Amino acid sequence: MNGAHAADRPVVSVIVPAYNAAEFLEAAIERLLQQTLARDSAAVEIIVVDDGSTDATAAIGARAAATHAGVHFFQQEQNGGVARARARAAAVSRGEFLWFVDCDDDWADSALEKLVAAARSTGADVVVCGAEYVYPGQRRALAAPTLAAAINGAEAFRLLLDGEITGHLWNKLFRRELTLEIEFTPARVHSDLAMVAQLLAAADRVVAISDVLYSYVVRGGSIIRSGSRRAESLLLVEQAVTTAAITLDTRIIGSNSYGYFRLRYVLLSGLKDALSGPYDAEERDEIVAELRSRLTWRLVLLAARRRDWKRLALAGTAKVSMPLHRRILRLAAEQGAA
Repeated sequence: MNGAHAADRPVVSVIVPAYNAAEFLEAAIERLLQQTLARDSAAVEIIVVDDGSTDATAAIGARAAATHAGVHFFQQEQNGGVARARARAAAVSRGEFLWFVDCDDDWADSALEKLVAAARSTGADVVVCGAEYVYPGQRRALAAPTLAAAINGAEAFRLLLDGEITGHLWNKLFRRELTLEIEFTPARVHSDLAMVAQLLAAADRVVAISDVLYSYVVRGGSIIRSGSRRAESLLLVEQAVTTAAITLDTRIIGSNSYGYFRLRYVLLSGLKDALSGPYDAEERDEIVAELRSRLTWRLVLLAARRRDWKRLALAGTAKVSMPLHRRILRLAAEQGAA
């Protein structure tokens, strides 16, 4: 890249997938344009991809692109899922770094300025920041890693498996070149986790900052609260994480960290989906039987070793008694709603 082109390159490309998001998209674009880093109009580009919406999302995105030079709009003819929308945006992005946001969430005006400053000062490929969940009437901090110094991608990947780095995209800044080394796994749920696993595995340096810069707003129709069929997506995520692990070190597959990941994100999530998703009885029984066959006592005991009592109760009851497991699931749901 010659000097003239380098000078024209944005510092950050903000990736905004949008599906039937007319209620939120315009305000989200305006708030992104108000980022302190965006005071230099060439520093930030905003890439909106409409994922086959049936409301006014496309009209709003096109209008924003016509109004603001730093906003670019693309439209998918059919709804293909958020991973495919992000893949298209990343392919046309020009920024040194990428930030993936959801347009119905919130973030600090200084988010990009602080994330980029951390990347610049440390030479990091990935910067992880603090974040929070916002529920009606309450906020809950998202667990963030405490890193005294930069770590390499392999160490960060292990922290992801252990749950100390979360699988969310939106509380992380990524060097754009990392996305050239991954596949955008087309999972309907947990596609963030599949991407984060691959991006961390490809990174040389990862840092974390304590600033709470992103607020994930949990709404009634949020996919993490919906009853969508997730079994196929969970399998795709497992495959993506396994492939990333193998590229780092084949021994990871036999580690306790990998086992703990499978327990949480594949087996227990899959059982919850089978019991609450829109499956017929025969299909549900097949999924439950398959997942229970993969749930070994070694995996159950991993939850005990980590003092993860909630998952110990869920895993132990799933191993010995599905009626009891259902009762524990209902109790956990009631406590979560309280």
